[in-house]
Amino acid sequence: MMIDIHSHIWQRHHWSDKAIAEVEMCYGKTNKWHCPPEEHWEQVAQKVDRAAVFAMMMNAAGLVVPNEYVHDYVSRRPDKLIGVASVDPNDPACIEQLTHAIRNLGLRALKLSGAYQNFNPADTRYDPLYTKAQELDIPIFWHQSTTTFAATPLRWSKPILLDEVAQRFPKLRQMICHIGHPWHTDAVMVMRKHKNVYGDMSGFGFRHLRFYEALTTAIEYDVGHKIFFGSDYPFAKVVDSVQYLYDASGMASRAGLSLIPEAYIEDMLQRDSLKLLGID
Repeated sequence: MMIDIHSHIWQRHHWSDKAIAEVEMCYGKTNKWHCPPEEHWEQVAQKVDRAAVFAMMMNAAGLVVPNEYVHDYVSRRPDKLIGVASVDPNDPACIEQLTHAIRNLGLRALKLSGAYQNFNPADTRYDPLYTKAQELDIPIFWHQSTTTFAATPLRWSKPILLDEVAQRFPKLRQMICHIGHPWHTDAVMVMRKHKNVYGDMSGFGFRHLRFYEALTTAIEYDVGHKIFFGSDYPFAKVVDSVQYLYDASGMASRAGLSLIPEAYIEDMLQRDSLKLLGID
């Protein structure tokens, strides 16, 4: 079974003009602001056995994809699609909103980001939200990674902050998206310490050297089995994300570095991330 644990749907109106300008300043003009459900179905859902689709309540970044929008899509094909909720942890109603998203909308996990939501994940003020996630028996998916948005604080984006969360909530299942890129070593150390912390490899495979370093660091510290496949669609297609894995090994061969074993790549592509995260 092949699972894409990290994908998105949105339309232009979900993004602020400022957010688009800031991303295009770094990456150039793009049409990735428009990836409605129909395109996701063609580019992701038909390429894998199952796919997780994220809501994005990321006010500091300028991106708001409501839980209801994701629900409307994933409810059409619950056999293929897993909906991931998002709430603003600074909103006093966030616990009520999360409960509604899980119990009434049927979403299966929670997406948060220290930078994109302008909060310190390690601050105990947010423990009631983590407690509710644990009570609802859902994992938290974290964007604790790089950011291009000027208003999003990098100090809250570092994956090392999740060490404190995992210490207080050892049973809470968590996933560090993008292996915490560019702080992948810290992300791997958090995964190594904590049984219920995982990572996904989405979103930076085109940065061949850093991608190679992240994967080989995970393998070296014996947490390679905790890294899940994801595309970060629309920023990469499923087929491209698969190719990034083989390209990283090819680059290593040309540079005289240790190869990423092909058996490891094949194992990752068949890893049942949904089962490991408790949302199969």
